Amino acid sequence: MKEKLLNFTFCLFSFLAIFFIFKNNKEVASIIIDAVNLFFKRVFVSLFPMFILNDILIFLNIPYYFYLIFNQIFLKVFHTSGIGAYIIFMSLISGTPSNAYILKELTSEKKISVEEASHFLSFTYFSNPLFLMTMLNLIFPATSTFKIIAIHYLSNLIIGIILRKKAPQITANTLKKEAHNGGVLSKSINKSMMTLLMILGTITFYMLLTYIITNLVPTTPLTKTLISGFLEITNGLNNLKDLEIALKIKELIAVCIISFGGLSIHTQVKSILEDTQMSYHQFLKGRVMQTIISASLILFF
Repeated sequence: MKEKLLNFTFCLFSFLAIFFIFKNNKEVASIIIDAVNLFFKRVFVSLFPMFILNDILIFLNIPYYFYLIFNQIFLKVFHTSGIGAYIIFMSLISGTPSNAYILKELTSEKKISVEEASHFLSFTYFSNPLFLMTMLNLIFPATSTFKIIAIHYLSNLIIGIILRKKAPQITANTLKKEAHNGGVLSKSINKSMMTLLMILGTITFYMLLTYIITNLVPTTPLTKTLISGFLEITNGLNNLKDLEIALKIKELIAVCIISFGGLSIHTQVKSILEDTQMSYHQFLKGRVMQTIISASLILFF
């Protein structure tokens, strides 16, 4: 009975959405164009070169040198191997969902185990710093922008420490230097473009879904912001800048939207992990923890 009711609800919503799309075809076309512009101006330009660079660095065995330098520190602090330094560095400068892409490549090259990669998923989620600076500067003064970004990054490291007792114990011989064959560039371009097309489709779908829901269901500006942020980060932050509420509440909403990531990011990560044995639930657990930790820190500071 419950399954039938759920199916009926989804069918009803789908038909309402189809009607809404035909009725508001010009607005829907505008939303899709906005999604494509967002993708090419902010997502593609940051992720495509980083995907290629990551594949080349793995091909050149650069993670091995991160491992050598940081292994003892990461064993003591996070109970993981030093390759975590490479994952954190690359994820931080390129932004999500690059952490899932990087971990997928490292496991496919047998640089780390699936168990360790799943653990890294929980605390290597970093929104692109340039994206955050651009979006948050439109909403907040510089001090609030810096505080939100700092808390977003710090909360990941706190999660890594909290979960370390459950992390796999890594020996000093986990990562070994190996020889490679050529052809990395063409393979990397093909893989990157397929991943980026999936990201484009996901962003477009969730921006369209946000528009449909917030227009079909009567909402207040605050409710619209929360729904938009739950579905897609950019829409949520765009709506947040128009809210007339206290600065501290704005900071709280912003840090929660960024820390959870939106269903759009979750869908992207899950799609990247689809043909691997890595656990999406580790990513989900990390985002729930990060939202709680970030919200607590923003209220305290």
